[in-house]
Amino acid sequence: MSGSAKVPGLARATVIEWRARRIADSLCRLQYLRGETERRTGKRLAVWTRVACGLVFLFTPVIPAREAVLMPAAVGQTEPPPAVWLVETAMDHQTYSNGLRIDNRYQTQTHGRSYGVFARSRLDRETFERRTEPAGIVYHATESDLAPFEPSQNLRLQRIDEALLDYVRRRQSYHFVIDRFGRVYRVVVESDAANHAGHSVWADREWVYCNLNSAFLGIAFEARTEAGQKAPLDMAQIRAGRALTDMLRSRYRILAENCVTHAQVSVNPSNMEIGYHTDWATRFPFEAMGLPDNYRLPVAGVLLFGFGYSTPFLEAVHGRVWPGLSSAEETVAEQAAARGLSPAGYARLLRSRYRMKREALHRAGAFEETNDEQE
Repeated sequence: MSGSAKVPGLARATVIEWRARRIADSLCRLQYLRGETERRTGKRLAVWTRVACGLVFLFTPVIPAREAVLMPAAVGQTEPPPAVWLVETAMDHQTYSNGLRIDNRYQTQTHGRSYGVFARSRLDRETFERRTEPAGIVYHATESDLAPFEPSQNLRLQRIDEALLDYVRRRQSYHFVIDRFGRVYRVVVESDAANHAGHSVWADREWVYCNLNSAFLGIAFEARTEAGQKAPLDMAQIRAGRALTDMLRSRYRILAENCVTHAQVSVNPSNMEIGYHTDWATRFPFEAMGLPDNYRLPVAGVLLFGFGYSTPFLEAVHGRVWPGLSSAEETVAEQAAARGLSPAGYARLLRSRYRMKREALHRAGAFEETNDEQE
C-alpha cells in the first residue's frame, strides 16, 4: 500500500486522539472515544475494551486547545419547498395557505437588508456580490425563563410570553418568535436585518456568507436547549416551525442546506473559534421541519476559514461532534498532508482568508459590526 493511501486512516486517528485530549472531563472523554469507535466500526465495544480505554484516557493529561482543521464540503440533494402563499392580511395578522398565522402586533423595523456574498469557486479573491433577499434561516432558542407547561401556569406562561416579546422587540433580536403555545410572532420585518446571528459564517454549494444578521432570517423558539431538558419543543411549536419554514423557503426560494442552527454558524473572530453561541448545538428537529439532517453539513467556519474549537464547544455537543464537523476535520488533515503542512499550519493559512474577506466587506461598507453580548 502506498504512503498516500494511508493518509485518510492516519488523519482520522490523529483527529480523534487530538479531539479527545481537548475534553477536560474524563467521563465525557471516555464517552466520546467509545462513541467514535462504535460509530466507525459499527460494533459495540466489549466491556473489557471499554474499561481499558477508560483507564488509559482517564489519566491522560489534557493538552492545550489547538487549531482545528477544515475540509471542502459535499452537499446532498435537497427537495424543493412546497408552494405556500399569502391568503389574507388583517390589521394585526396574516394567514397563509398552509394554515400558518403570523401575529404582527410586535412588528418593528431596523434597516434594509444589504450584504455581500463571495463565490465559493473563487475564495481567494476579495470581490463579492451585493444581495438584498434572504438566503437562509438560522434557528435559535431564546434560552429564557420558562414556566411549567401545565394548565395551572397559564397566566404565568402568558406573562412570560409578553415580557419576552417586548424584550426581543426592543433589541430587534429575531425576525420571528414561536412561543410555547406554537403562536408565531413577526418581530423584525423580513426586508430588514435583525440582530440575531452576531459574528457568523455559512456556505452553500455556491456562495459564502460572512454576515448572517443580514443574509439569513432568524427564527427563535421559546425554549431552553441545555443538557437536562427532555424535549426542548412541544408539538405545537414543531408544527408552527414547519409551517413557517415552508412559507419562508417557498417565498424566498431558500435552499434546505441554508436552514441551520445558531450553534452551526456562530464564530468568535477574537479567538478564531466556532460555537460562540451554542443554542441548538444538539437535538434540533430538522426532519420535523421538513429538512434533512443538517448537522451532517460541513461547518463553514472550520471548512473554509480555519476556525477551531475548544472544550466549551465539545461540552455543548456532549462530546459527540456533528458528522459534518468530523468529516471536515478529516478531509482537511488530508489536504494539509497533501501540501506538506500540519493541520494547524494549514488552518492558519485559511484564517488569513477570513480576515481578507472581512476587510474587503469593511472597505466597501458591506460588513455590519455586531455586539455578540446582545445576542
